[in-house]
Amino acid sequence: MSEDLAKQLASYKAQLQQVEAALSGNGENEDLLKLKKDLQEVIELTKDLSTQPSEMLASSDSFASTQPTHSWKVGDKCMAI
Repeated sequence: MSEDLAKQLASYKAQLQQVEAALSGNGENEDLLKLKKDLQEVIELTKDLSTQPSEMLASSDSFASTQPTHSWKVGDKCMAI
């Protein structure tokens, strides 16, 4: 797991604990219940992301770098595809 994902995961878990503590005093607050559900989903998605092979993560980042680049200047012509 990358260090950034680990930090984010720890932050999400801390936020979830705060929401659960708030719910212990007010268990029927719809906003807090939705926030709890959303945080649980974010935690699961972050865990899933952290288990992806690093090659998959690197290949998604390298897509932009494999695209041809061109220095466009005012007056240059291009052909739309």
